[in-house]
Amino acid sequence: MTPIDLTKVLKDAPQGEWLALSFSLDRIVAHSPDLSEAKEAAHQLGEKMPIMMKAPPPHAMII
Repeated sequence: MTPIDLTKVLKDAPQGEWLALSFSLDRIVAHSPDLSEAKEAAHQLGEKMPIMMKAPPPHAMII
């Protein structure tokens, strides 16, 4: 599996929230502190298969 650089996509992500990314991984479709709410919001906006992830807190080290 090839790593995917999400730096540009996540640069303005709300810290500590659940993110619904587009299936193409090129944008944040929705976000919420609650996983199910973020997923539902993405579905409401037409994203059938969002990629869900938790945005890291500001002090997290990502390797």
